[in-house]
Amino acid sequence: MQPIQPTPVQPAERISEIDIIRGIALFGILMVNMSFFKIPVMMDRMPSALSPGLDQTVAWLIQLLFTGKFYAIFSFLFGLGFYIFMERTLAKGLELVPLYRRRLVVLLIIGAIHLFLLWSGDILFTYALAGFILLAFRSKNEQQVKRWIIGLFIATLVLQGLFGFVQGFGEVMAGDSYDQMMNELISVAVAVYSTGSFTELFFYRLVNEVPYIIISLFVWIPAVLAFFLCGLYVGRKGIFRDLQGNRPLFIKICTIGFPVGAFFLFLYILFETAVWPVGPTTRIAMLMMTNYLASLFIFPAYVALVLLSLQTDRCRRILAPVASAGRMALTNYLTQTLILITLFYGFGFGLFYKVSLAQGVVITIALYLLQVLWSNLWFKKFKYGPLEWLWRGLTYKKFEPLRYN
Repeated sequence: MQPIQPTPVQPAERISEIDIIRGIALFGILMVNMSFFKIPVMMDRMPSALSPGLDQTVAWLIQLLFTGKFYAIFSFLFGLGFYIFMERTLAKGLELVPLYRRRLVVLLIIGAIHLFLLWSGDILFTYALAGFILLAFRSKNEQQVKRWIIGLFIATLVLQGLFGFVQGFGEVMAGDSYDQMMNELISVAVAVYSTGSFTELFFYRLVNEVPYIIISLFVWIPAVLAFFLCGLYVGRKGIFRDLQGNRPLFIKICTIGFPVGAFFLFLYILFETAVWPVGPTTRIAMLMMTNYLASLFIFPAYVALVLLSLQTDRCRRILAPVASAGRMALTNYLTQTLILITLFYGFGFGLFYKVSLAQGVVITIALYLLQVLWSNLWFKKFKYGPLEWLWRGLTYKKFEPLRYN
């Protein structure tokens, strides 16, 4: 008897609602990441740092509606994808752990290349590291997963508060020299990113940005793992198996999530505008924690709202093209980096620090629509996105035909 050969998920096996949500999350992530491509990472991105006007309004909209919410959705879908991968792998009588570990190793390599060679804002490297921990939850029941989610949410909140406090304390201790130091760092970053070669940018990121990214993993991994477990929990509950039957649940999530999330955003606004003044050592911590708490309630409400919308024919027709962008999210995510570093960095068009927030939103919308268009055109001839095909092939040690017959 021939052993069962592991094979990747076929296009017909995909759940379109998940692809649509992932495609929407791709847009939200791009909206937040845009500013990190075009201005120095150490710059204050809080709306209060801007003069009143269009850019400040845009900054508020991005902060309140996007920041922290869409990476949570993306992470949630990663965890849900793990559950689906696990169920299908075990149903075929295959060993889950070696197969999924190989999948994570490939993602870790892709993430490392992205992080070290292209952009310090990479999330794939963190996803891969957290994914190895996620494997340990494969046999835990719903209640165990639920307790870990709550614990990790609390731990992340505490860590964010601690990191924010340390940053605020450092600013206070630096005193008047802090602004001078930051201005010098910004000047150097603008010069390097605007005119530097690929090699110069690589070494600049390696020395000045990557160490901070590595340290921040102590906060990011628990945060990402919590959202992974949310996806695993939803998978175990079978919610995506009966979307119509779970309509009352989605309504309840929206009814609770949006008002509670809005409450924490209201607190964020009070702290950010100093209407509720707090000390300089605690201000950053309060901003980080209130936005995080808001995201915990808003991200599931966003997901529930999309799932409710997809139960109407009109909304499903409107959102259907987004599914193609979601099907090749890895390719689109990395393509965003290639396009934007070419647009903004010195070895490309050198527009770094020359594009306003409002102009960045226009670029975001244009780039995303372009990706939706090319994703739909791609899937007319091909079964998988190019990097998805490579990822699956390396995972299963078997490369299926990319084109339709």
